[in-house]
Amino acid sequence: MLSASRSWLTWTLPIVTVAAVLLAWQAVTAGGWVSPSQFPTMSDTMVALGREVATGRVWPAVGATLAGWVIGMVITILLGLLIGTALAFNAFAQRSAAPVIEIFKAIPAIAILPLVILIAGSTLPMKVFLVCFAAFWPFLIQVIYGVRSMDPIVLDTARALGVRGARRFLMVSVPSASPYLVTGMRIASAQALILCVVAEIVGGAAGIGRNILLAQNTGVVAYPTMYAYILVAGILGIALTGAFFLLEKRVMHWHESQRNIRESNKVGAA
Repeated sequence: MLSASRSWLTWTLPIVTVAAVLLAWQAVTAGGWVSPSQFPTMSDTMVALGREVATGRVWPAVGATLAGWVIGMVITILLGLLIGTALAFNAFAQRSAAPVIEIFKAIPAIAILPLVILIAGSTLPMKVFLVCFAAFWPFLIQVIYGVRSMDPIVLDTARALGVRGARRFLMVSVPSASPYLVTGMRIASAQALILCVVAEIVGGAAGIGRNILLAQNTGVVAYPTMYAYILVAGILGIALTGAFFLLEKRVMHWHESQRNIRESNKVGAA
């Protein structure tokens, strides 16, 4: 009985919270506490969102944003794994690269946006470059920490068995560093989506961000549509974060961290 009650709360509490926020939004805007020219009502925004979905205008924008996100994430993960692993196994190279990593990590990707637009224009490559620049550095750091945290016994065993090169990378380094890699991918994923939308708003590339900008430029009458696309960006972010959590749960079912979570859930259910 207690287990069923907790399971019910787990599913219903987030729904109730979202419903409460939406009702508060409607009450504040419909009650005149905020000017409609600044913040449209929740009902008007939902009507605009339904219209964009029904007419199909939202799907090309979501697809364009996801295209920049996917390509940027793939490049970030591949380069981060290769470069991070190489640096982790070479102490001199890591010490030499550390200042460069810290400098570039501290540069906001939006600061180089004018230069990237000047070179690449309002195109998909512009978005991909910004996504890679923002997401690469935190992911690279997680890869380095993950590989360096590898159990020396595991590494010595692999060497004794003659596991070297690409085989050692795929069979030893990546599984051992997987908790750090998954954390790095989640961080990089959020950074990538933010930069995609920002690049579309500021740079004018196709996607959710450009539709937000076009609705804003249309005037007050289109503000519900602008907020509808802001909601779409938020929903997309939640979906991507949830997908990474599910991926972590499935891919790392063997890892101690996931076993501890399952045991804690069993204890809580009991």
